[in-house]
Amino acid sequence: MQEIYFLARHTPFWAVPLIVLGGEFAYLFWLKKKKSSAILCLIFAFVGLMACSFYVWAGGPQKSVKFIKTMHRNHFQ
Repeated sequence: MQEIYFLARHTPFWAVPLIVLGGEFAYLFWLKKKKSSAILCLIFAFVGLMACSFYVWAGGPQKSVKFIKTMHRNHFQ
């Protein structure tokens, strides 16, 4: 679980580049008529967007980890 907490605490450092790179490569693949690769890149960008949205919704690094710990304790134990 430490890895999950680390990823949740440092979400902006991996999710923002994922959004930018996923969007840029999706656009390039779309121009080259490689639809399946473009869709895959868009999915990566969407995952990054959802992670950033969760980070903001939860309230930052400490509260996002606290939310994940609470959900894990309430639903999986």
